[in-house]
Amino acid sequence: MSRQAQNPPLPVARIPTLFRAGDHVLAIAMAEDWRWTVSVDDGPLPAKFMTQAEAWEAGVREAGRLDRLSGR
Repeated sequence: MSRQAQNPPLPVARIPTLFRAGDHVLAIAMAEDWRWTVSVDDGPLPAKFMTQAEAWEAGVREAGRLDRLSGR
């Protein structure tokens, strides 16, 4: 039996990293398919991103859009 079969890889913890963007909270985490997801104020964006930086940027843009909608 191969060494890899004896020791299957452990699952990666998908703990989100939290950032503040004005009054909003961005939660960025790695998805099951090794892409990045972002939620703004607990509302997930529908897209996935290749890098954490791209996910962060999309979250900041969404936070700005929410601010403009609310007149801030």
